[in-house]
Amino acid sequence: MRDPPTQRRCRIPSPLGRRIRGCFYGWVILSNHPHNDMWSLWNPETSKIICLPRLITEYAVLCSDTYGVFASGTIQQCCFSSPPDDPGSIFMVTAAEYTLFFCRLDCKRKRLKWVEMSYAQQMRSIAGCDSILYCLTCCNGNVYALNNVPGNRVVIHLDIVVKDKGIVISLLPCLKLPTFYEYRYMYDCPNSVVFLKGCCTELFCIKLGLNKRGHVEKQSFGDVCVFKLDMTNKRWEHVEDLKDATFFLDLAHDCSAFYSPTIASELGGYVHFLDKSAKVTYSFDFKNKTIALSSMPSLVLPTKLFGCRQQGEPGEIKSQQENEVVVSDDEVDSNNMSLATREENIGSRLLNIPLDVLKTIMGFCVGIEYLNFRATCKLCHLAAPMIRWSKGGRLQNYSLASPWLMMLDKDRGVISFTDPKFGDKYFIKTPQELIGNVQIHCSMGGWLLIRRYDGPLMFFNPFTSDTRELPFAPYFDTYCFSAPPTASDCMVVGFTTRTEWHVYVHFVAREPSWRRFHLKYCCDSHTLHFATRYGKNLYALYNNGGLGFIDTGNLDYTYPGVRGLTNAGNLDYVWREGPRSSCVSPKQSFLTKCDQQLLLVIVGEFGECVEVFKLNDSTKWEKTESLGRHAIYICGKACLCVEAKTPEMANKIYFPRVHSKNRKIVFYSLATRRYHTFNGHDIEESFGDFMGTKHYVDPHVWIEPSWSVLLKEQGV
Repeated sequence: MRDPPTQRRCRIPSPLGRRIRGCFYGWVILSNHPHNDMWSLWNPETSKIICLPRLITEYAVLCSDTYGVFASGTIQQCCFSSPPDDPGSIFMVTAAEYTLFFCRLDCKRKRLKWVEMSYAQQMRSIAGCDSILYCLTCCNGNVYALNNVPGNRVVIHLDIVVKDKGIVISLLPCLKLPTFYEYRYMYDCPNSVVFLKGCCTELFCIKLGLNKRGHVEKQSFGDVCVFKLDMTNKRWEHVEDLKDATFFLDLAHDCSAFYSPTIASELGGYVHFLDKSAKVTYSFDFKNKTIALSSMPSLVLPTKLFGCRQQGEPGEIKSQQENEVVVSDDEVDSNNMSLATREENIGSRLLNIPLDVLKTIMGFCVGIEYLNFRATCKLCHLAAPMIRWSKGGRLQNYSLASPWLMMLDKDRGVISFTDPKFGDKYFIKTPQELIGNVQIHCSMGGWLLIRRYDGPLMFFNPFTSDTRELPFAPYFDTYCFSAPPTASDCMVVGFTTRTEWHVYVHFVAREPSWRRFHLKYCCDSHTLHFATRYGKNLYALYNNGGLGFIDTGNLDYTYPGVRGLTNAGNLDYVWREGPRSSCVSPKQSFLTKCDQQLLLVIVGEFGECVEVFKLNDSTKWEKTESLGRHAIYICGKACLCVEAKTPEMANKIYFPRVHSKNRKIVFYSLATRRYHTFNGHDIEESFGDFMGTKHYVDPHVWIEPSWSVLLKEQGV
């Protein structure tokens, strides 16, 4: 990318009415859209074009559904068995009704012709039911595909035998797909799209996890998982680092995949995917576990040309790798550096600073900055005397009093905190018992309610590393707690709508078990989210934007003295219709309490619309144009509304997103009706939606630092 560009000329076929359908062995496959009955093959390196005869079939219409399983009556995907220059090369396309069309590309033949083949019977013998082939790909001289049987998807080898009198294609089961749910947070993604992609001698399996949250009208992308097949042992290996490789996935057209094994280092390590609307591209940073949004111009062709030339394939011009590597400070992987080396590097730099200068620097440090700096080395310990922060001083004026964006990095075992105003980041080690797949359910007063996969529900304070397990409870749709677990009146509440509607209540300091109340109102089409205790009522948000509540003022909370889960009777559950929103795109809804009001925040799919409603005394929703001195912090599992500590932070909604360029926290100003970022005390950037921003895939939540507890335990 840094070398002077070389000019190359090639004859490009007219793109009018054509769509790029695939790239194999350096050849681009084109079809006339939407009829898909005229196919051609183009080699950009040699400018050679092979025009195939017209494919006359009733299936020549392209369509795909959300999960990569194609609708009836469609031409679906295509692939080569070998480079078109090979005398035995076969070009094939799959169609509906379990049909495969193929054409032998032997240049010695006077006429090329299509042959139709049904694979229905072969597929029944493999899957035990009717199933279609999709995700055709070639690898190591073989053609592979997937079947679409949920829960029983396998990789199928298309064994192709070319004879003088004809071609025989046999479907052979090869191996099962990897178990994605064991990795990262795929267990929290009930739906997914699976891709199979081959390149040279490598075969990859990629899964896009889809979250179907009740407060989101449209499925959102939850995670990306990549596996590579060990050809010797026929075993899937989890890919931890893509290095310079990049995947390009197309959800808008035919769920095809493209792979580039080597690309410029600053551009590698990504999985890019075009959404179904073909208007938005998601870019998953495999190293930092973030997903960035960017708009796709309507006149730009799909990015499939990135996959045209693959390493080791004919016609490739291999680029010389550069020795220079540029790494920013926040991208250095401290896990790869020994502790002794880090201490030596830090100490050698700090010893060059005079003690009086170091004392001046320490004078600007506050809270955890001061504690960590003081513990760095002996010189810092001398320069930083003990300070009683509880007596006041600069700690009260520092932005640490506002919520931080906390993220659990599963792979590195690190918890990070990001200051929404200054963008500073702080890191602590994850307790050993919490390393793994962890779900964060809610946040309050510096405490989190979390659960490990197949583990107990527990409280966790990341500032003190204190954990407190709760009695056994089933998985709930939504959670909330009324006070920190150290308080005598801490009450934990969970709603569940599976089979029957129940609300579970547990008093942490009073009872050893949960109480279960049956909810008299039941509607199978709704799920509950953002449970909130406000006043004497329990509230929860419906997936359609409506609000349900329970009057808990007259409940009998007297513990009956029976251990184990207790059925405590029935409760009336009242439903209220949600407000009328002007947002036309699929929207997200967030519920929170603010002083003496209950607030509902509605956000458009890509942030193009933001509305705030409050519930007045007559149980009617009223749109509000200002938050006054308050600020709202929202994310997928928790929504906080707190009084802003400084005027510039008030009347804003903070999102768990960072700007792709300056890496600062993104917020929405109700005064300007625009998105911005902070630059110290100043406001910079101005944009109208989430394009150009990125969000984290790892579990994250807004949390209020509990400094009084932390500093007391640190002895300051």
